[in-house]
Amino acid sequence: MKLQKMKKYSFLLVFFIGITCFGQNYKGVLELIKKDGFHKIMLTSDIRAASKNNFGFIRIKDSSNQEVPYVLKYQSDRLFATFLPIPIVSTTRIKDSVTAILIENKTIKKRTNLILQIANTAISKRYNLLGSNDAVFWFGITSNKILNLKNSTNTSSTETSINFPINAYKFLKIEISDKNSLPINVLGVGVYENNFFSEESILISNFNQEISQIKERKVTQIKFTATNYHEINSISFDVKSAFFMRNVKIIAKRTHKIKKRAEVYDEVISSFELSSKNENTFTLNNFYEKEFIVEIDNQDNPPLEITAIKLLQKPIYIISNLKKNQKYELQIDTSFLKPSYDLGNFVSDTILNIEEVSVINFLKEKNKDSKIIEKAFWQTPIFMWICIIFVGLLIVYFALDLLKDIKHQEK
Repeated sequence: MKLQKMKKYSFLLVFFIGITCFGQNYKGVLELIKKDGFHKIMLTSDIRAASKNNFGFIRIKDSSNQEVPYVLKYQSDRLFATFLPIPIVSTTRIKDSVTAILIENKTIKKRTNLILQIANTAISKRYNLLGSNDAVFWFGITSNKILNLKNSTNTSSTETSINFPINAYKFLKIEISDKNSLPINVLGVGVYENNFFSEESILISNFNQEISQIKERKVTQIKFTATNYHEINSISFDVKSAFFMRNVKIIAKRTHKIKKRAEVYDEVISSFELSSKNENTFTLNNFYEKEFIVEIDNQDNPPLEITAIKLLQKPIYIISNLKKNQKYELQIDTSFLKPSYDLGNFVSDTILNIEEVSVINFLKEKNKDSKIIEKAFWQTPIFMWICIIFVGLLIVYFALDLLKDIKHQEK
């Protein structure tokens, strides 16, 4: 009897939670799709704020209201290397003696290594490296070194690096010994140069700014406020003043409980130095706020003449396979669970230069046609309060009934 009552009690609690947790709904329309295939959709700051940075709340729906799978794509700064070939001027072979490969360093850049592209081989070789500025008089750089050759199992060639003291000779000659084995096939010579690819950040325009001077503390405060929380990846300052170096703090309000009382305090989230010598763009880690303060310590200097402070986000895209002339909606519902699609097994970071499509008319559903968003009675606050009162009365009833049973059993 007691167990049955507890089960009823649990069911009512679950029912109560279910009816009071309605999701927040947003919708936007995708631009007209002009051709079949993969498209990327940038999640604007409004979309990310509406999803509360939980991208599992996002759905793409077609005109039949069917889900269209998508994959999240996080863009980030990347360091990658590019092979730059160096022209081989000549290759000379002296039978059973040496293979001499002459290359020209046209850029006259200082070098400390070269990459040799070699047809697969299992032969070990020794080599000498010489340098010259006129290809007539040669000077030794390294001698009697061993080429470390590793066979490639995927391609018909392999790469090996030769290292040497830094130099800027216009011509370099690699002399590979052929005394103990047949010549090897050197396909190319070059170097790898690192390139830094920086994904352009997007501007967050949802914040209002209010500037004030606090003379007694000799600081400038810029207060930022927005309706929703936003992830901010970096902050950039455009300053017109000359010859400045100021300490800056980013401050956010926090609340902690002292006994039964809640106390609000200022927490320094980040600190850095503004300087006329630098670019003045600063990275922020895990910064997700809708209200914060930038405080600049002026000391005895006049306040800076700031022309702009930009809040920036690294772009995030979703990639989806869309059909030409089909109509699509991007929907957000905070009651959705994270989806699981097969598409993630077929889309990788190697997909580049795909068509981009934008989301237009992105609005909270209640801002649309009232006929569309008109709620049923069970979705209204009145129904919710009726249910709360009803559940409360039932809980009291079952609690009193349970106490009577306990007293009866004791007797």
